[in-house]
Amino acid sequence: MLKQMIFGLLCCASLFGQQPSDTQPQIEKVMSTTVLQQNGANYSAKDVLKNLFENDDSLREILQRDYDYLKLYINSQKFYNHVRWFSNSLVLDAEEIPNVSQQALINEALFWAEERGSQTINPQAALSQGGLEIAVRARLIALQKAAYSTTELRTHFYSSIPEFAGIIKLSWIRLPLFSSETGAALGEDERMARYMVLDKVAQSINAEELSWEDAVKSYCKDPVTSKRQGKVGYIKRDDVKFEETFRRQLFSDLGSKRIDSILLRGPIIGDSWIYLARLESVITKGVVELQLFKDEVQRSLVNRNLYAKLIELTSEVTRSILIPITL
Repeated sequence: MLKQMIFGLLCCASLFGQQPSDTQPQIEKVMSTTVLQQNGANYSAKDVLKNLFENDDSLREILQRDYDYLKLYINSQKFYNHVRWFSNSLVLDAEEIPNVSQQALINEALFWAEERGSQTINPQAALSQGGLEIAVRARLIALQKAAYSTTELRTHFYSSIPEFAGIIKLSWIRLPLFSSETGAALGEDERMARYMVLDKVAQSINAEELSWEDAVKSYCKDPVTSKRQGKVGYIKRDDVKFEETFRRQLFSDLGSKRIDSILLRGPIIGDSWIYLARLESVITKGVVELQLFKDEVQRSLVNRNLYAKLIELTSEVTRSILIPITL
């Protein structure tokens, strides 16, 4: 019987990998690794995760017991983005921008989830996905006035009518911000290198030194659109099949007139890709009135001012995100 029990325990060990006692030093080593340097200070993975655990305790449980999953998670593009928003949070702290009420956090969580295509009506579910970003956004929104005047809303509305009442016929060249072999996030040097590649491609196309078709063939790393000259099709501002960060930048400042000529926009940095977008036509409905889109225009203006303030606050910050880490 004793031999059978030992055999059973050995089988369990082989199924579940190393026991927590064996992997705990490795887990602690990863947790203590510096993932952000900002204004002369170092911040570890544990510093970032502490904030994430506040909104998702199930994440704490799995990362503290599963070394293999921890390794994948720490080097993922998802965690890279968490570190970026943690960095932004530190900037707000340094500027003594106050935290917000739980209700304000909930309100922003629901907006955030809706804009990214989530069907959840549970703000806690949204906070578990994007808590650091949502908290920073809510704090910056609290700096704005509670409502904008009709004149301010109309000015913003006419700055980009297609955002609210139009569609774009789109092609793109896009490069991933992650390794196609391992799935790990790219380091900052490689991210910048890819950005510069697309910037030079845009310059060459605008100077008529390179055709769009040849550029797609040479540079596009999207396995689907690279086979069809980068063609994506028609896209609306609220089309959640596409990254929200991409859609926001794609539709901004397109004016109030119908655009029939081809425009290049980018490079645009999204959450997982860098894009060079080719706007082949921008079509709006006939005569449109602000009143039909007032809520959308208000939210769009809030978002625009939020990011403008964030850029202002971070413009003098020295920071480096040190992901992927060597394990």
